[in-house]
Amino acid sequence: EHHWDFTVLSSADSPKTVLRFARTFERQSGSKARIAWNGGYILNPELVGKLGLPETYIGSPLGMIISEGRLLSAPLFNKPALLVSKDGSMDIRRVRCGDGMRIRRGGEELVFTRKMYNPEGSFSGTAYYDLLYAGDRIEGKGRTMVRLAGCTIKEIIHCGIEEQMEVVPVGLTLAFAAEEVPVGLEVGEELELILPGFEDVLHGVEAGPLLVEGGNLALDMEQEGWKTQNSIRTQAARLDYTRMRGPKIAVGINQEGQLVVLTVNGRIRESVGATHEDMARILLDHGVDKAMGFDPGGSSTLVVDGKTLNISPYNRAYETNVYALPPEPRAVSNAIIGFTRD
Repeated sequence: EHHWDFTVLSSADSPKTVLRFARTFERQSGSKARIAWNGGYILNPELVGKLGLPETYIGSPLGMIISEGRLLSAPLFNKPALLVSKDGSMDIRRVRCGDGMRIRRGGEELVFTRKMYNPEGSFSGTAYYDLLYAGDRIEGKGRTMVRLAGCTIKEIIHCGIEEQMEVVPVGLTLAFAAEEVPVGLEVGEELELILPGFEDVLHGVEAGPLLVEGGNLALDMEQEGWKTQNSIRTQAARLDYTRMRGPKIAVGINQEGQLVVLTVNGRIRESVGATHEDMARILLDHGVDKAMGFDPGGSSTLVVDGKTLNISPYNRAYETNVYALPPEPRAVSNAIIGFTRD
């Protein structure tokens, strides 16, 4: 009897809990947040330290985010995304940026064709690289490298002919030939990213893995790049990733377009948690046609009508006091909010 809408909220400064995202949404929109859950993977402070990156990278998204029709972060692997179209319909499918990309800045538009995507060997022209790039270094060839986190320029590096640049497993890397470097690029500048095929998407979040497709189990960690070194460095993924039990959260859509959200507690006395296959089979039992997981572990959070339903094994003060700490939801950089319009 109500019309449902969904939106994706991202934090521009520091991560926040899903409950805080929901309350912020209610305060700013005047609508009631009926359901909310954590979105895609982010670069947390621990990973930033391990990778030796500046603190400015903390909270950077590790996958596609579309909010209000604006692409805030491009796909980085080939993982699934929950997509909400402008007509209100929802879809779950794998997303990638290998089919080309355009970038607008002011009155200028930069065009990257699919031939410029992840070129191998001694390529010296303008190109762009995501985290499916096979190498751990990109040959400089006198080019200017622009490292992005989301749509924000984090670093600009001018490479010599023989110099190689290390791949940082965070965002896209744009490589400009010397004669094609855009004028006035600055660290901190936000670019307008445009991907073909997403023009009608109003909101979207890449996470994963894909659990169900066409009513069948669809786990394929190889296809989604989970076993690449870039994924392992940022997600702490392992070769036995599909068999790891822990807190999980997932979303499914049935053939009638209805949404099912599932969360399972883990790493607590009452529950060791679930595997990705467990999540897929539970959702299949509930008749879903498509399903995907979202950031598991301590980030898994499900809020319904202002109440957090699951128990998190996380506490931010763990390193200072490992004893008798109450569970609390982990702060995340983005969240999906479902609300109704009467």
